[in-house]
Amino acid sequence: MNLFYDYPVLNALWSFSLAEESELFRKEREPGKECPEEGRLKEELLKEGKTDPARKKLLSRLRKDPEAYEQFLDLPPRLQGEFLSFCTGQKGVKITYDPFFKFVFNPELHPERLERLLSELLKERVKIRQLLPPESIRFHEGMSLVVMDILVELASGALCDVEIQKAPYAFPGQRAACYSSELVVRQYSRARRRTAAEKTPFSYRQLSRVYTIVILEKSSGEFCRYSDHYVHRASQVFDTGLSLNLLQEYIFISLDIFHNIVHEIKEELDAWLMFLSSDEPADIARIIAAFPEFAEYYRDIAGFREKPEELISMFSRILAEMDRDEYFCMMEDLKEDNRKLSEQARGLEDRNQNLEDENQNLENRLNSLMEQRDRMAVRYYQETGNAEEIAGLLGMSKEELQAVLGTGEEG
Repeated sequence: MNLFYDYPVLNALWSFSLAEESELFRKEREPGKECPEEGRLKEELLKEGKTDPARKKLLSRLRKDPEAYEQFLDLPPRLQGEFLSFCTGQKGVKITYDPFFKFVFNPELHPERLERLLSELLKERVKIRQLLPPESIRFHEGMSLVVMDILVELASGALCDVEIQKAPYAFPGQRAACYSSELVVRQYSRARRRTAAEKTPFSYRQLSRVYTIVILEKSSGEFCRYSDHYVHRASQVFDTGLSLNLLQEYIFISLDIFHNIVHEIKEELDAWLMFLSSDEPADIARIIAAFPEFAEYYRDIAGFREKPEELISMFSRILAEMDRDEYFCMMEDLKEDNRKLSEQARGLEDRNQNLEDENQNLENRLNSLMEQRDRMAVRYYQETGNAEEIAGLLGMSKEELQAVLGTGEEG
């Protein structure tokens, strides 16, 4: 069987940037609307399906299974293209798609793979102890994050909770902090239950370091300001040099920035990040040339090509996740827009209040000046008796002066 990394790189038809893909996908999913790019893709797919023998054979096979073929037709053109390119050996597949990520890094079937990746990220040898059940509240957020919640044992003997996530949209530090805190509480609860069952005293020193590892396909916000760095590591430290184990550490990885910086695979971490971020045959070939053991991972993935009917179901799940992610993206955008509008409204209210206060001050000052003018008019009239001269001097009309003098005379 030929493996897809033996094939030449495809032309630029599928070389969309992530931003372009996201925009295209939004337009594709709007009912009753077809963007020009979508129409072009459909024409290209139809043309290639007729002229490419491998694609023609694959489409003929799918047509024999009405359910699978209907699922294929329901995919947007971009996913159709990825499916056809992968099944015909022209490209790899995006490992960050949830089904493929969990297949490759399943800790129960292939613990050594995740151990190697984590060892490169944590910079020390990692041994997976067990796979923890999903108890986290983020599983109820509805987001299709690729989540591996595992307990790992380091070479030093320390235990660490590790959270690996694929974030499809903005992943602020606040969310990462919440996830990390949740891991600490979860570890605390486990330790409490264990000591209670063993009837031994509990100590906070039993708690181990927790790592929150966030893998970003598309960087945004602060990450774009540091375009020379693609791995960001953080831990809590004191400005005095005081050393306390505060448990929580973070690693953020920007795959798109990695692609902009790294073009040669020199270290194993480079190979892993390329493995996670690229489905291009040229990149796959570079990975295997530098680290031949990755060929096994690609062979396992290539096995999906033998059962395209099952594979199309996986792509349908990917589409459902994308739809859900698009919804949450829009909700996040709406929340952010609402926050900005609320701030603008509060700013306008404050400005309006300031203007009202300023206007009231001006009115009070004007009234005070008018009162002074009226008193001067009365006093000068009493001294000179020349109403016309006083009106010209104080800029008053005869009617105004008469009204003031009448008031003054009454006073």
